[in-house]
Amino acid sequence: MEYRNIVCPIDDSELSLRGEETAAYLSKCSGGRLILLHVVEKWYKSSAVSTDSKAWNKLHNEWLNDGRELLKREEEKLRMDGVKNIESIIREGDAAHEIVAVAKERRADLIVMTTHHESPVTKLFMGSLIDEVTSMSRCPVLWIFE
Repeated sequence: MEYRNIVCPIDDSELSLRGEETAAYLSKCSGGRLILLHVVEKWYKSSAVSTDSKAWNKLHNEWLNDGRELLKREEEKLRMDGVKNIESIIREGDAAHEIVAVAKERRADLIVMTTHHESPVTKLFMGSLIDEVTSMSRCPVLWIFE
């Protein structure tokens, strides 16, 4: 199958790197654009306790800058590995919602995500980001297991 746009959400975990490697491989094989996405969820999740103080504003900016640095570092690494068509996006908010929104906006053919093997009981009580994305997405989601 030909992939024109592949969305790959990333964070700074080892597990995330496995998904990134798979997405990069698919991008190189198909010539499709690899869209690296980092969602800063911390600000969204802390909204109930955050204020408009300088300290919170500084923390918010640090989280965003950390995300930008991650994207820059990973994009440079992938370019050195031969991936030519890369776009990096940073978003804030609920991760599942933002992943699906970017996939829709960029007309993604595929979302590549990594996940841990979770027990059915864990999934029942905690849910799973990959389950949420898969249920909301209009395009296929490739699950990469740990």
